[in-house]
Amino acid sequence: MRTPPAFQSSKNTVSACTLYHDNGPEPWIRKASTDAWLSTGISEPIDGADGGTHDHGDIYCIVCYETGALEIFDVPNFASVFYVDKFVSGKSHLVDSNVQEPSNDPQEAAHSSSGSRPFLFGILTDGTILCYHAYLFEGPDSTSKTEPPSQSYASRLRNLRFARTPLDTYMREETSSGNISQRMTIFTNISGHQGFFLSGSRPAWFMVFRERLRIHPQV
Repeated sequence: MRTPPAFQSSKNTVSACTLYHDNGPEPWIRKASTDAWLSTGISEPIDGADGGTHDHGDIYCIVCYETGALEIFDVPNFASVFYVDKFVSGKSHLVDSNVQEPSNDPQEAAHSSSGSRPFLFGILTDGTILCYHAYLFEGPDSTSKTEPPSQSYASRLRNLRFARTPLDTYMREETSSGNISQRMTIFTNISGHQGFFLSGSRPAWFMVFRERLRIHPQV
């Protein structure tokens, strides 16, 4: 198996990673780049048997490092499109570190957009679950902190933001002192719902219903 160049040259140790398929009639994350057509991760429409074209969407690799950072790469080129330092600190909002955040309050950003906004989950070593809901920032164009505008910068998901979603009901439960590991098992269609089942000392079903997260503890 060939290791992507992005990881060959990196000194950071990967602690967790997963793949995300951004599909559907209008891939949602693609809208986060104002110059989305430049992104190397965007697939070409494929002619279907019915004579129409079908967009198979985009695939992203989401990586967490032992340093606590989170990075998103497009696939198959593995170009970095989103990076957050100190993800494990549980920030209220996640913004690409290569983008200069505007001076206005990030909560003023527009959350409404067509398509289903994805959720981002992370489980820390102490059992804490971080939950974020993606949205598109529609304020003034952001500027790069480190480099002038270029094709590489334009292809970044510079309008992508994540707002932290509280899990108060679930997190108020006592944390087990045992060593039972937590594991997420994704499901896409249980009575029309999608989400994941969290196994471990406090098993629960996490489901998305009408853009809202519902948690059902397994009792």
